[in-house]
Amino acid sequence: MKRMALPAQRRHEALVGYLFIAPYLVLFVAFVLVPVVWGFFISLHNWHVLGEQKPFVGFANYRALLRDDLFGIALLNTGYFALLTVIPGNVVSLLLALGLNARIRGENVYKAIFYLPVVLSVAVVAIIWRWMYSTEFGLLNHYLKVLWQLLHLPGDFQPIPWLNSPQSAMPSLALMSIWWGAGGSMLIYLAGLRGIPEEYYEAARIDGASTWGRFRHITLPLLKPSLLFCLVMSLIGSSQVFGQSYILTGGGPHYSTLTVVLYMYQTGFSLYRMGYACAVAYVMFVIVLGFTLLQFRLLSARGEE
Repeated sequence: MKRMALPAQRRHEALVGYLFIAPYLVLFVAFVLVPVVWGFFISLHNWHVLGEQKPFVGFANYRALLRDDLFGIALLNTGYFALLTVIPGNVVSLLLALGLNARIRGENVYKAIFYLPVVLSVAVVAIIWRWMYSTEFGLLNHYLKVLWQLLHLPGDFQPIPWLNSPQSAMPSLALMSIWWGAGGSMLIYLAGLRGIPEEYYEAARIDGASTWGRFRHITLPLLKPSLLFCLVMSLIGSSQVFGQSYILTGGGPHYSTLTVVLYMYQTGFSLYRMGYACAVAYVMFVIVLGFTLLQFRLLSARGEE
């Protein structure tokens, strides 16, 4: 009797479990799965918002992307932004976490200070940094001028056109983004560091391991889950950069800060070419997915070594 009752009990438990996750499944299907499928359907059409006819064109929008110079520029700019933010941003976050992991006095105060920018919206952060980046009245140029005078450097200080030069515009957006998001990854790294047993470090000190040796052979390998999560999330976030370039530069100067998401927005909501904009989104999805899988493969290979 007990054996016969066991399958019925399991079915009951499974039913209860499905009932608990039903609200999430409904929301997932309605707001994630259906839009994803519908967006791909739109990308296969010449879908102009104001047009009455929306003919099926197959993969013509995707083929057009291969000849689109603006899309190529946006893709390169997005890759450049990721190069400037993913690794440097995680290095900054890890250094902050290592400092806080030393159990310094006022640790909670420093946590709040470092994490505070994360809770600000991109609009607020962009407005603050636009003022700081101002060529004539910005704080950055002001303090650089003061430093120039204190060091008695030759000549007159020339203000840096942070957002007005194609050479400095994207690094300026990257610097702002690192400051904005470093606190989030810092907490994840700090949680990973606190999960490493202190006995490992004590044994390494007894064996005569240096500080760098302990970091390389103990901290980094045991911090790999946190490292992988932060790197993947940073890559996804950098590929979706939009608010910074939209608010601060509008994609300029001379398309130097035009990103893929900004180009997708301008194509879909300014030119009303929704089918082409959806094709841009799905191409970017495939590229980010490929780099994410590559990160998993590389970090897994290093872990096995």
